[in-house]
Amino acid sequence: MDWREVAGLLEAMAAAPPCAGGQLLLDEGQCASIAELARRIRAGRRMALLADEVGMGKTRIAVALVDAVRRAGGRSAIVLPPGVGAQWQAELRRFNPDDRTLLPLRSYESFIGGFFVEEDMKTHDKHFVRERRQAILRDRRLQRELPQGAWADERILMISHNFAAMRFSNTGGWRRNLLGQVKHYLDRNVAFTRRRKDHEYDRASRRAAHKIAAVMRESALELKISGNPRTTAAAEYRSQVLPLIGYGLGRFDLVVVDEAHKARGTDSSLSRILGPVTWESEDPFRFGMTATPVELDAQQWLDTIARIGGREDGVDVGILETIRDDLRTYVEVVARLQVEELDGALVAEFERAAEAFQSALAPYVLRRDKRDDPTYAPYIDSYRQVQVQHIEPRTDTTGFSHDWLRRFAALEALSQIPDSDTRLKRLRLALPQGLGLGSLERGDPDVVDTSGKLAPGAANGSDIGFWIDALASKTNDEDIYAHPAITEAVALIESYTREGEKVLVFGRFIQPIYALTRLLDAREMLRQLSRNDGHWPARSISNDLRPALQIAMRDQGLWKGEPCLDYVERMLSERAETHERQRQRALDSLYDEVVNRAEAGEWAAKLLKDRWRGDDPEDGAPQKLGIASLLEALEARRPRRHARSWTCDELLAFFGELVTELLEAEEDADTETEADARHAKNLSKLDERLRQHLSAFSGREGSFARVMSGRTQAQTRRNLQASFNREGAWPMVIVSQSQVGREGLNLHEACCVVVLLHSEWNPAIVEQQIGRVDRKNSLWEKRMREWKATGEEGEMPTIRVHPIVLRGTYDDHNWQVLETRWRALRGQLHGEVLPDNGRSLASTEELSNLMERVLRSTPEFSPLRLSV
Repeated sequence: MDWREVAGLLEAMAAAPPCAGGQLLLDEGQCASIAELARRIRAGRRMALLADEVGMGKTRIAVALVDAVRRAGGRSAIVLPPGVGAQWQAELRRFNPDDRTLLPLRSYESFIGGFFVEEDMKTHDKHFVRERRQAILRDRRLQRELPQGAWADERILMISHNFAAMRFSNTGGWRRNLLGQVKHYLDRNVAFTRRRKDHEYDRASRRAAHKIAAVMRESALELKISGNPRTTAAAEYRSQVLPLIGYGLGRFDLVVVDEAHKARGTDSSLSRILGPVTWESEDPFRFGMTATPVELDAQQWLDTIARIGGREDGVDVGILETIRDDLRTYVEVVARLQVEELDGALVAEFERAAEAFQSALAPYVLRRDKRDDPTYAPYIDSYRQVQVQHIEPRTDTTGFSHDWLRRFAALEALSQIPDSDTRLKRLRLALPQGLGLGSLERGDPDVVDTSGKLAPGAANGSDIGFWIDALASKTNDEDIYAHPAITEAVALIESYTREGEKVLVFGRFIQPIYALTRLLDAREMLRQLSRNDGHWPARSISNDLRPALQIAMRDQGLWKGEPCLDYVERMLSERAETHERQRQRALDSLYDEVVNRAEAGEWAAKLLKDRWRGDDPEDGAPQKLGIASLLEALEARRPRRHARSWTCDELLAFFGELVTELLEAEEDADTETEADARHAKNLSKLDERLRQHLSAFSGREGSFARVMSGRTQAQTRRNLQASFNREGAWPMVIVSQSQVGREGLNLHEACCVVVLLHSEWNPAIVEQQIGRVDRKNSLWEKRMREWKATGEEGEMPTIRVHPIVLRGTYDDHNWQVLETRWRALRGQLHGEVLPDNGRSLASTEELSNLMERVLRSTPEFSPLRLSV
């Protein structure tokens, strides 16, 4: 592949950006970035770190580069975090409608599965087993999990960050075959043969070994092997087999690393992929992407850049060691600017440090932030507001209950005891964030013994039963729902949802996350039941919701009915029956309309009619749908939730849209007749995909608040994401576990509010969390356009961020540490090197001039202004 051709293609895209659906795919800043990439490629550079701020469209720039490499005849590997493959596929299709990039390669089993042929399934004795396994293989290929041909034939290949976390046990089996089989084929150079009693994975593994050996022989590659492959340690076997996997995947001209800052350890899965698995061509390009190349330490700049530099591309990354002092000096001077009085000497020192910092990183880094976007630039200091919700020790409906006030006082008293037990210290850290309640039970040997004293060794055996009693007072299942942080978060969230605003919540710990979600749902249930026309999608109260409902019923401003669960359950049942009768009458009428439209020849109506009613189908017939689940799935596509009754036109339009998306791998049909034929031809695939899609819907029309945690299936996450991005549709609140929802998910189309239930230690994580709603084409941008169109009347739209902080607890200290680190991070990445960005402190002309010198010297890595 000729990199000069790639540079030419990028320059052409920068000069005349491509379009999709009548819209430009690249804005001015993105065009500047790809033009700068083209310039560096022509200059012989073969690495770049794109460090644009969250939400600035890094993926679109990377896809433009991938597409240019494809058109120039090259191959690309995209190494990405779990859960974002579908978004990359969508972006790739925008540049190339014919793109059929596979879903990310995630496991060793899938890698070997790529070498399956249907003939392998004949190893099964029973005919129905062979048929089923062959059908699974065909379906995995149709759904783009496995290649139609060889891995090396895929022009673009996505690989999950977790791919190289594979394990190889010492128990043998087909997972331990590849290394020895490659050695066998290299030594003997014999043809591949099938063995009668082999399992299909055994055959696929030997076929993979045969092809890998051929590649190695053709490229004069040596096999590095030590010990017996069947008995060597699992970690050693993995290190020896990873390069062979790379040979099986083929050579890459471009390696794109999404979230390149993650898992910096040399033994992480991502580090193992970059090198052995991504077998690169003789003149490769490595392209890293991250909004947070540095998180807590300037040293992380070097770690991230060194990862992108690699060793196989000829770049001497050792030179990075020479700039370590420049990075550290800059960070130290910025910290001084935040606290010291500004004078000429300090400003001159900053100017020297900033120039060295700029010179050190400019050859490697490209970074745009919101200052480079004309939509954000005029409002850069005010469009995003961080408003800390401090919870004071008070006793009202949104503050500390008496029990919780007593517990926190007891914790503070116990913390004064010298040499106190580490378990009590952990409890002091955990309790402000809603954890540790299980340790408060009287008699728990981990903390207290049955006599009311601390457990042996807790505090030298001192009798402090009074404080222990205060700490453990009235502990029960309902206590978590009265936790001050939970009640404050509920009040804050509901102040927004009452106005029709959606809210995105982040928390670190599962127990408080579920407690907050259940309490929000319980309160919304009571709110709906208090209205004559209110409806809650359930017939009974789940066991998980009962404690939250008991707490919610105590709010007399919310619930004036009987404070009895049985009474609420009777109301639910009566409302559900009434609603179901009305719903069934409407569905019967709707079904008759669908039948009439089907008889008139509408393809969507025919597909829906065949799957709406009827007995369980025979083999090959359309599968009967759960109409309740289907309506819930389609409800998420409607723009406003208050439109409860369906019209036939609306139902068929949304059903047709869903079917088209599920069959989007097929070629577009030109006419309805061709579309009808295409859908009829693929009924089995359509039914399977519909079944998978609807499995994430309960048929109860969703919930007011939903949790997104590590337990949430990928399909469910996509459904939640789609629903949350539609204004007015439930869920109105998503409560996400921090590690799950902070990267890759687009949740910005209908939300401008972020609540941070638990303070983080790492400011880069907070930037990623806020970036879920603060990104291009967000609800904020839409409101800003409308605000400008009205002549800027009324209050300017803002993105609001609310950390929840309990004063007087360790939570308060946690927030102060995060705030200090956040300022340091923004000094390195956003140019905010002065307190309040230096715009409100100028009291004299001399001070104003000094501040202007500082702001003028702040490092810039934007392609709109950068020249290296």
